[in-house]
Parts: sequence; C-alpha cells; structure tokens
Amino acid sequence: MQAINIQIPIELIEQGETAVLEQIAIQLYENNIFSFGQARRLLNYSVWEFQKLLGENHIDRQYDKDDLAEDIEDIKSGLWDN
Repeated sequence: MQAINIQIPIELIEQGETAVLEQIAIQLYENNIFSFGQARRLLNYSVWEFQKLLGENHIDRQYDKDDLAEDIEDIKSGLWDN
C-alpha cells in the first residue's frame, strides 16, 4: 500500500475542521492526487469558492483535457454551481 504525507500546521488545527479540510484539499490538488473537481467536492465548495481558495493560497490552477471534460460533465449535470 502506498501512502501520502499531508502536513497540517498546528495553527490550522486550532482554527477548526474547515481550515484542516481546506489544507487537505489544497495539498491533494497541488500534488495532482485529486482533480480540481474532486478537491472542491471534498470541501463541498462551488467552483468559484474553490477557485478563490486556491488564489488566496497562491496555488496555480492545473488544467488539462481531463479537467475540461470533467467540467463539461459537471455543467451538463448541474454540478457546476454546487
């Protein structure tokens, strides 16, 4: 079994569950373990909320053909705004 390491600063733990989940989602996304859609759904964030979170944390958006296809499917199924 492979493992991944996620670093959670103590101050985030003190800020509560949302801050910890955001950090987990950011790290999974930044390390190409989760797609944009997977990471935002982990947080139950809209596309716009997760995009803002990435910007606030100076994380570059990784976007390829698979991400585009996932976004198109999300739009068709109405998940884009969720």
